[in-house]
Amino acid sequence: MAATYHSLGLGGKDRSATGRPARGEETELSRAVGEALRKTRQERGLTLHDVGVLSGGRFKPSALGGYERGERSISVGRFCSLAALYGVPPDRLLARTLEEASPVSRCELVIDLTKLPLIRGEEVHLVAEFIHRVRAQRGDYLSDVITLRSGDLEALALTTQLKPDALLDSLGPAIRAQVPSNRGTEPAGPIVILP
Repeated sequence: MAATYHSLGLGGKDRSATGRPARGEETELSRAVGEALRKTRQERGLTLHDVGVLSGGRFKPSALGGYERGERSISVGRFCSLAALYGVPPDRLLARTLEEASPVSRCELVIDLTKLPLIRGEEVHLVAEFIHRVRAQRGDYLSDVITLRSGDLEALALTTQLKPDALLDSLGPAIRAQVPSNRGTEPAGPIVILP
């Protein structure tokens, strides 16, 4: 099934030809969208049939099942409509989707600023500049630690051109704690304090 450009879990061809994600990226995003939709629906105790009824027939159970299995792409408009039906702000449901797609890059990190010099590699300067910008935006210059919030690791990974896992390994000596971020629709996971 071909999807429109304005949908989550984009369908399409190779990125270089169209600017759209390659097939593997599409599949992963579609799977993450589906997982987030399924978990949210189930947390509300709803069946696929219930959603069809509550939506006045706008969402057929077969289409919902296709979204949840990652077999069908969903438009942004329908995604937002489902979020409203589930009583979840669309940005929170999207955050949950991104956490499903890349949980490592969506965690929160407590960085010990006194240990930044222990970070090895070319990215140390980019990391220091990023942290400086975050501290300036927050007006937070009095602490020896900073919490990089959900999505900051992903933004920093884009800046350093490293994958989030590799960046996390690189930051290891300066990480004081790692907090799974579930800013979607459920409580946060346990805090992992690192030695």
